Amino acid sequence: MNTVSETLKSKLLGVRTAIDKNIIGQEQMLPELIKNIERGELGLADSKRPKGSFLFLGPTGVGKTELTLTFTEYLFDEDCMYRFDMSEFRHIDSIKQFIGDETGSHGRLGRVLENNKHGTLLFDEMEKAHPQIMDIFLQILDAARVTLGNGKTYNLSNYYIVFTSNIGAKRIPDKGTVLSTILESGIKAEVKKHLRKEMIARFGDICIFQQLDYNTQKDIAKLILGKELQRMDEKGYHLTCSSSAFHYMIINGIQEGLGVRPLRDTIQKSIGDAICDEILRGGNNPNGELIHDKDDNCLKINQKND
Repeated sequence: MNTVSETLKSKLLGVRTAIDKNIIGQEQMLPELIKNIERGELGLADSKRPKGSFLFLGPTGVGKTELTLTFTEYLFDEDCMYRFDMSEFRHIDSIKQFIGDETGSHGRLGRVLENNKHGTLLFDEMEKAHPQIMDIFLQILDAARVTLGNGKTYNLSNYYIVFTSNIGAKRIPDKGTVLSTILESGIKAEVKKHLRKEMIARFGDICIFQQLDYNTQKDIAKLILGKELQRMDEKGYHLTCSSSAFHYMIINGIQEGLGVRPLRDTIQKSIGDAICDEILRGGNNPNGELIHDKDDNCLKINQKND
């Protein structure tokens, strides 16, 4: 009889809490995803398959990569998410770059597998990969094993596998509308037009991400801002953010059709630029409140007078 440690039980009971701290607006598909993770961590998944395998569908900037990063870092206590942009491997001459070759080259995938024994493999925009790479994906899903161009075979049964795709994204309504069963069926029908049925049958779960409405994007901006202020605090820059500064970052960071993807860059750049400007003006230790300077249309730091 297998005995499950209290430490593992406690960790699994905390998965949802960990995800909720970082993922906003996608609650509808989390229960099934978490069940897949629980089965994987408790050793209930087929030992000849990956710990878990997911197809994340939805438009850009809605949290597909962020969700993958969140559960991976929580489960493995380290940065064990290995991301591959499959648009880089759409041509036949790029296949060897991905899987290596007979000269002994490991390729991008082989280098990850050679140096790591567990984690999550994230294959972004999978539908853009060359058909021969699709065959490799099928091998991974079917047997948790992959033989690369150098002839070496790797066991992937300790990995989670995540594929992302924009297939069917145009069917997803705007403004965070809850997806109906009919809409979900239509999106999955679209997937069947692009991916082989034997591959679709091997996904542990197909998760459909919703569009994010404006208020949800604002909530995500607050989350990103909090993390960035904490990161700056650890570097010795103790900052708060005024409502005018937050509004400036929202206006510049939320872009139609891109979800929240530009938000992180806008927040990091705006705060970083304000610190740089203050240092170069002679403030060696910029501390204070971030404000929006309307004349220069940028963030500045209203220094504290200690």
